[in-house]
Amino acid sequence: MPSNAPYRRRNRSTFAALFSFATLLFFIACSPNGRLPQNSVLRPHKAPAAQSESGRAGLTVRVKLYRGEALSVKTDGFTFTTKRYSRNGSGDFAFTEPGLLTPKKSFVLRSRRYSGSLEAIREGGRWLYVNHVPLDSYLTSVVSHEMSPLWHKEALKAQAVVARTYLLVKIKERAGKYYDVDTTTNFQVYGGISKYDDNARRAVEETQGEVLYYQGELAQTFFHSSCGGTLASAGEVWGKDIAYLRVHNSPYCQTAPVYKWKVTLPFKEIGRRLAIKNVKSVTVLDRTDSKRVKTLKIVTSRGVKKIPAGKFRTMLGAIKVKSTFFGIARKGNAVVLTGRGFGHGVGMCQWGAKFQAEKKGQNYRTILEHYFPKTTIRFAQDYNV
Repeated sequence: MPSNAPYRRRNRSTFAALFSFATLLFFIACSPNGRLPQNSVLRPHKAPAAQSESGRAGLTVRVKLYRGEALSVKTDGFTFTTKRYSRNGSGDFAFTEPGLLTPKKSFVLRSRRYSGSLEAIREGGRWLYVNHVPLDSYLTSVVSHEMSPLWHKEALKAQAVVARTYLLVKIKERAGKYYDVDTTTNFQVYGGISKYDDNARRAVEETQGEVLYYQGELAQTFFHSSCGGTLASAGEVWGKDIAYLRVHNSPYCQTAPVYKWKVTLPFKEIGRRLAIKNVKSVTVLDRTDSKRVKTLKIVTSRGVKKIPAGKFRTMLGAIKVKSTFFGIARKGNAVVLTGRGFGHGVGMCQWGAKFQAEKKGQNYRTILEHYFPKTTIRFAQDYNV
């Protein structure tokens, strides 16, 4: 899944228009965003449809920006709509009641600038802030934050298709929730508007409406930073086999800054992180088909504990233990992990996609065929999503 982050254009204007119209129909019929704008703040299954930057109605993405205390927003002018009234204003705006703030151009929340509108929802003593942003604006931000916007355009286009597909899956899965995604690697990294968005925006435009399908269903398009030379299967990471997410060789990310890594973990730190006393040793119990660690055996003064490698990585910190693709050696009262790759290793390896685009001259279609074999690229308006 997201992670630690492309097909021949067809008659762009025609397809872009069809896609906007079709996605709006899907949006109204199927999406948790569900309705056209009304003069009230709508509940999770009734978010208002947004206008794309080109002025066409399109799919709106609901992004959780923040949950906590009441915040102020900076705008150049706005309309604030509640269940009871609607009013216009300009300058700073402080939320004192639930409602939908629609700026003339953009708004700034917690030092970041966003397009679209901002809904404030009261949750007991806390506030939930949800950005209702047009699909293409959301994808542009994701592509420019999940990959360097300076990377080759075919790698960026691959990321755009993967991000679009991933998003539509999440919208379906989270029907009835207050938001579709958040801003973090729990979903996809979204950072609002950036001055470096131009290349990412072109990648989104040049893959307009394109998504990955497998046997008539939207594909599960996970991605990660670098795989260390071997892609992991979905089954070994999350326990569910997916036909197009299997173990296979992928020797394209050797130029990644975190292709190889090493970290020393004192037994005291391991014990503290895992809430285990008196750790005496840590060894590999078994491995997966991709040779990643599946289970670790931890010996303590009170006995032996087994822990899944994924949980171990999470508890010790995914930045410190960068993957489960590692070996272990004891060094005094500590262990040294020597590993490869950064992330879960399933789906698209972002540094591998970069290498294939820049060094092998491959287009985004070929890149995606490598990471998601047996899937097909289709235009979303042609199929039920």
